[in-house]
Amino acid sequence: MVFESTAMQMIVMFVAMAMGYLARKTNVMNDDFDRGLSDLVLGITLPCMIIGSVLNSENLPGAQTIGMVFGFSCAAFVVMFLIAFVIPFVLRLPVDKRGVYRYAIIFGNVGFIGIPVLSSIFGPDAVLYVAILNIPFNVFVFTIGIMFIAGGEGGTVKERLVQAGSALRSPATLSSLLAVVLALVGITHVPIIGAALETVGDLTVPAALLIVGSSLAKMPLKRVLSNPHAYLVALVRVAVVPAALFAVFSQFIVGDPMMLGVIVITNGMPVATNGTLFCVRYGGDLEAMTQTTFISTVFSLLSIPLFAMLIA
Repeated sequence: MVFESTAMQMIVMFVAMAMGYLARKTNVMNDDFDRGLSDLVLGITLPCMIIGSVLNSENLPGAQTIGMVFGFSCAAFVVMFLIAFVIPFVLRLPVDKRGVYRYAIIFGNVGFIGIPVLSSIFGPDAVLYVAILNIPFNVFVFTIGIMFIAGGEGGTVKERLVQAGSALRSPATLSSLLAVVLALVGITHVPIIGAALETVGDLTVPAALLIVGSSLAKMPLKRVLSNPHAYLVALVRVAVVPAALFAVFSQFIVGDPMMLGVIVITNGMPVATNGTLFCVRYGGDLEAMTQTTFISTVFSLLSIPLFAMLIA
């Protein structure tokens, strides 16, 4: 039953992405529109969704559970960094593309797809868990992630630390921190404010999916499907990574499928779409990133329901 419901949810989301694809092809959406909508999602609706998940809940985890989620989230990145270091050698990936592929292996689409999917599987309370995971994600993606893509062009160590500081000041990270603080001090279930934030936050999922679909429409489909390395890396991202995390963390997380699901399923999302933006900004291999992002998104239609069935 879990497989069917999650698969149905993924299909619904894929159809929504197809609407974004169609909107781009018919010139309803373009780069300027996507940029403005992305700013709206990341700056307004996603933070409202994260904070609203706390202010509309009557049953939130305690401080010990929140600390465990954060600790396991950081540990999950250690596992993914190890996988990303080994896989390029095992698969004999091109040396000049290894940084991009390592990025693709480590960083999944936590915000745009991860939060909506986990919310649909485990309910609104899962959003707080994903918000906690979002904190180390933002720090790593804006520092080590950029280093992988940029190679020698990612700036000095000082500049990378500045980028990490900027990540900590982003609306998504600040709202995640605020949600954790509210949960820790017990400020939950604030009906009017919570309902208002939830109303605005409900825009996040459809807007995010339209943006992803519009981004995919910029890629020539034939060329997207022509890179065999992209298929291998995409398979690692949506299958090997979550399987490894499940094998490791199922030994430590017992009796809490939501916590295990957040660690495994969220980190099994398709490649994070901001990798494409980083390639444009820092001269990374845009074609390889685009190919891997698209293929991992298609693969996730099957992989995410499978892991949801395994855990939930």
